[in-house]
Amino acid sequence: MKILLSIVTAHVDTPDWIELFVKSVRKFTADMPHEILIIDNGSLDTNLRWLREQSDVRLIEVGHIELYHGGAMDLGTERARGHYVCILDSDAHVQRLGWAEDLIALYHENDKTRLIGVVGPVHKPLHPPLFLFERDFFVGNNISWQYRPETGLPTETDTAQQAYWNVTNLGYKVLRLEMGAKVYQNTSWYDQLWLGNPPQPTIAHFWMGSRFQENCPVRTKLSIDGISLADHLKRKAAFFAESEVQAILAEDK
Repeated sequence: MKILLSIVTAHVDTPDWIELFVKSVRKFTADMPHEILIIDNGSLDTNLRWLREQSDVRLIEVGHIELYHGGAMDLGTERARGHYVCILDSDAHVQRLGWAEDLIALYHENDKTRLIGVVGPVHKPLHPPLFLFERDFFVGNNISWQYRPETGLPTETDTAQQAYWNVTNLGYKVLRLEMGAKVYQNTSWYDQLWLGNPPQPTIAHFWMGSRFQENCPVRTKLSIDGISLADHLKRKAAFFAESEVQAILAEDK
């Protein structure tokens, strides 16, 4: 079976989020030939146990060679087997059937588009949680997600910006999507992406979900950007208690 879409994420020591990610992709992408490709940046064995048991997941373990996020995204792009690549953050999840078809249709509305992303803050033209592009275009043009100092981009830039400038410098367009209204009832600590006609809730992305790494004692952060680990855990518990999230997690193969 020819793979049309590779759904890729970079992961390290966030087993709760990666299970939600995988189960959401599995549940809502059943009608499209696809693969789930996860690049793991040196997680503990205990945090990889569930992933290693999933026969529909291509898990690439890079050990402790710290590729970081950009390097993992580059490796995922290179190893992808699909015509299209969709990179999602590991603390994001899919919410409905038809999401991939809508995203690919949006990509082809303008024949100059070579990348879809999300609008970032003022100093960042792009921001996670989602990117879509054609794999051979990125590989053939040596487009990278890793920050390269020689480009002169601001030092506070993140992995998405390098690819943005690579694409636009080749004379192509980057479609930047706006986040929309939130739909979950018990927490507001996330982003919500709407797609389709009419627009529907499509991707939910929990803020800083993968950054605290509370499942790995040697990586756990006690505070990030003024948010304490205790506050993060409360918000995470409320998010995972949402009925829609619980329904995804209840899914078996």
